This record gives sequence, structure tokens and C-alpha cells, in this order.
Amino acid sequence: MVDYTKIRTICDACGIAKGRQSDEYLFTLNAVDLFYYKRNIGQVDVKSSFTDGPNDGGIDYIYSDGETMYLIQGKSSDALSSDDIESVFTKIVKTVGKFEDKDTDSFSLILKSAYQNAYDDLSDEKNIELVLFTNTEIDENGRKRIAEFAKSNEVNSYKISVYDANDIRVQSAIINTYSELIPEGKIKILLSGTGKNDMLSYGEDGIIVNVMASSIKNLYEKHGKTGLFSYNLREYISQKTVDDGIETTIKQERDNFWFYNNGITIGCRDFEKDGNSIKLYDFSIINGAQTSTKIGKSKLVNDKDDFALVCKIVRSNKKADIDEDFIGKISEASNSQKPVKQRDLKANAKEQKILQNESATNIKYPLAIEIKRGVRPINYKKVDKWQRVTNEFVGQLIYACILQHPGLARNSKNTMFSSSKLYKQIFMRKHDSNTLYDLVRMASIYDEFAEEFIASSDDADQIALIKNGKLSVLAVVIYLYKKQAGIIDNYMSDKLNKDNINGLLITDYVGDDLDKKLKDLFKHIARELRMIYNTEKDLLKVTSYSNFFKSDANYEIICKHFDEIDDYDKEKINNYMMVFNRDYKK
Repeated sequence: MVDYTKIRTICDACGIAKGRQSDEYLFTLNAVDLFYYKRNIGQVDVKSSFTDGPNDGGIDYIYSDGETMYLIQGKSSDALSSDDIESVFTKIVKTVGKFEDKDTDSFSLILKSAYQNAYDDLSDEKNIELVLFTNTEIDENGRKRIAEFAKSNEVNSYKISVYDANDIRVQSAIINTYSELIPEGKIKILLSGTGKNDMLSYGEDGIIVNVMASSIKNLYEKHGKTGLFSYNLREYISQKTVDDGIETTIKQERDNFWFYNNGITIGCRDFEKDGNSIKLYDFSIINGAQTSTKIGKSKLVNDKDDFALVCKIVRSNKKADIDEDFIGKISEASNSQKPVKQRDLKANAKEQKILQNESATNIKYPLAIEIKRGVRPINYKKVDKWQRVTNEFVGQLIYACILQHPGLARNSKNTMFSSSKLYKQIFMRKHDSNTLYDLVRMASIYDEFAEEFIASSDDADQIALIKNGKLSVLAVVIYLYKKQAGIIDNYMSDKLNKDNINGLLITDYVGDDLDKKLKDLFKHIARELRMIYNTEKDLLKVTSYSNFFKSDANYEIICKHFDEIDDYDKEKINNYMMVFNRDYKK
């Protein structure tokens, strides 16, 4: 029996009616939480992305990672037929087609908002994956039929993923059994023939061997659901493209598996060589769950049809009963390797080190700025959570607020590092660490405002605006500050996009209502942005707030609007902007 207590509590907090809290509804949310949020789904996620209900187009939840939009349907039934499964995907495809044709009047507001904002926030590839979670256990014939259906003209433009009852159980076990290790086991290794080069050792606590696939299959069959992946942080079931590649290699090029595959890593309390085997004690596969699972499930792997793959074995501190923290750290490191980004190529640049150091050594107003992924700044533990930021985010704030390009800042995270002109503008400037501190502080207060608003509101349209409009709202605040400080007169000023702000912005305000005034200001700006969007969206041919906020041409319209506000709104804004007025800070 699945415990839905956490999901039900979130639904209550979101004001979701009891009628939408049946096991069928909660089944989908629980699966989404398990596969996509790693058990960290929150109110904001549910409120803005849970679309299940009348006129939902066959889509219960929409999740996006910025590269792919996942259109998700959940079926708690344990007796779905192949026809039922095909009908699920056929209905979703029809819904996608209606969105492409802009024929969406029949859909609910929450679906339209969630779909369009997620779609417009994707990269240029516009990848869409159709997902079904079901309590039905799908047999081999069912899987074959799904594979054939996925190739049909009706759905072959999309990636199709089906997670059945067994997949969900395994995923739950992987997520929930971090403390379990397998007491004892062994793997067979490929001998060199001479007996001298069977292992490559690293001191006494690490070896690399060529392990036989059949012995990995044996481990999976014995322990796959009881701790084999206790410390693996990358869930195999969510890596479908990796699975497909592994399966193809097993079927067609098993002799090349060693060359194509990165292998696996095993963490253990102890190991020892025993002939052509390695005995393992208190162990877990800590990297390579995809590889191990596909080998474990494959009917093509056995003692007769065997092949080798690379295996690293790491022994924890033998002086302790078992150093699970050490194994956890290895797992985290080995599962956190990602493709090199443009940001990574600048990690050791002197200007990045200066940026990090000057903010870290600011005694009164420090930030802990990460410039290299996975490497914490030296002052990381000395500052509050909101003060821990990346150079990428700081760059976005500089570009959006100081240089007044929020659209490009939202849409050009990689370009900030790849374009020499843009990189020079943003990072090869004389940074004022006090200003950066206050920009990050304002962004943190905005996050609090957004969370509070979304938790208390049922207005799906405004929720979408506040989720997508962070950089634009903050940019408007600084635009108003530049006007207040006499730096610019209006949106046509040639100093608008100049690097002309320094010093503290809000932190030397002496009142005790700083957060309230800023949140009221954010709320007021958000209301104005909604009015601008509704007035201009047809002329601008934008389909969502995400799309609207990506353009700096649209930001010019926003600034012009704030130049022309009436006296009533001007007085309200001036009251909120007191936190920036140095006359009030003395």
C-alpha cells in the first residue's frame, strides 16, 4: 500500500478539493515526485503543473527540465490493456496538435498556462516526451506492442515512455533504501592468461578489473530489489536514451561493449581476489545502474554469451565498521558528471576568481559565488543559504538589472560565457560587491514573494507570470531606481544600458519594513505586467509569459509603460521605492 500522506498534505496546502485527492489523482503526483523531483516536489510545482481535471486533454501533469517537456498521464488501474495504453498517447498527441493549431478554447486554463509556458521555455529543439505511469504490470509482449506503436506515424514524432508497476516499485526502492548494503557477493573477472595483469590497483583501497556481464546479471537477479543500487544517485529507469544504447550494443555489438560503455563502480567495506573472482562485502553499485539493469534484464546475457565491461571497486575505510559517508561521496561524485558547458570553460579565468574573491572577502556583505561546478567557495559555510549563488546567476542579474537586458539574460545563459563581447560586458567589469550583494538579496526576497503568492492564489495566469517574470520584475525595479537616482530620464535614455550603478541599493535602509515594501513593489509591477501582456500579446504574437519575457524588445514596451503611469500609481510606486531613496537611509 502506497503512503500518500506527503502528497495529500501538499494538495491540502494548495487548496485542491478533496474530490481531486482520490488515489487515482494522487497516484500520478506520487509517480511524478518519485521520477522527476526525487521526492522533493513542492506546493509551487503542484499548483502550477498539475493539470488533471476537466478539459485536461489527457494530460495530468507537465514537467520541463528546459530541454524536454514531459506530458504525463497517470492510470492507477492494474488492468490496462495495450489498446488502453495506445489510447492514452493518441489523446495526448491530439492535444499537442490542437496547441500547434492554436485551437485551445476547449482546454482548461491551468492546462493552457502550464503547457504554453513550459513549451515556450524550451530550447530551440522543442523536445516533447509523452509519459504514462500505470499500476499495470506490462509483460514482454505488451512491451513489444508499445515499441511497435511508438514507431507508427501517429506518434513517431515524440519519445514515448511507459513506467509500469514494477518500474515504480524499483524506482521507489532505489530512492528509499540508501542505508542498505548487500552483506556479501562476488563477481567473475576476465583473466589475462598470465595472471599478472588482471587488476589495476590504486593503493590498497581501489582496483579496476574487467568484470563479466553474466556475473553482473547474477547480482541483479539476486539483489536488484533489495539494495544493489542503495547508493546509486542516478536512477536507471529515468535514463531511457542510455537504456536504448546499452540494449542495442548488447544485441548487435557485444564484442565492442567494453569500448562503448563507461562501466560500473562498486563501493564496499572490503574486497578480496579469489581465483577468477572478486569477493565483495557490504557493497552497492554506486555508479552504473542503467548498465547493470539492462544487463540484468537481458535474455541475451548468460555464461555462454558473455562479454566483459570495466568495473572500478572502491574499499571504504577498513578501520571503521563501514564508512557509508565515504561511499555516499563517491556515489555523488561519480553520478554528478555532466557534459562540459561554456560556463565550465571559464571556471579558472582570473576575472572569475576576482569576482569570487571580492565577494567572499567583503566583511559586511559577503556572497559565496560558485565559479566551478561542484567546488564550494571557501566561505560557503559562513553565509546564509540565500547568499550562496553561482557566477551564472550573478551574471544574469548583472545583465538583466544593471545593463537592463532581462530578456537576453533569461534566454542566453550559455551565451554569457560563449560570446566574447557579452562575456566582457558582464564579467570583465569592475564589480562592486555591495551592489551584487543587494541584487542577490532582492532576488531572494522575490523568491519568498513568489512562493507566498503562489501558495495563496488560485489565479493560474498570475502564477505563470510570477514564475516566469523574475528577471523582468527585478529589471523594472532597477529601471525605476535609475530614474529615481537621476541616472536616466526615460526608456529612450542613452544611459539605460550602461554600467552605471554601484554601492548598496537597499541594505542601508533603516526601516523595519524592507521586505514588505519590496514584496508590495513586486506585486504592483506584476499586476502592471499582466495588463501590458494582455494588451499587447495579439500584436506581438506571443503565446505565453515565458515567450513574452524572453524579448528585450518587449521589455522596451514595459519600460515605456512605466514612464506613462498616472499620478496615483506613481505615488504608490514612490512609496515602495523609499527603500532605495538615500534620503530615507540616513
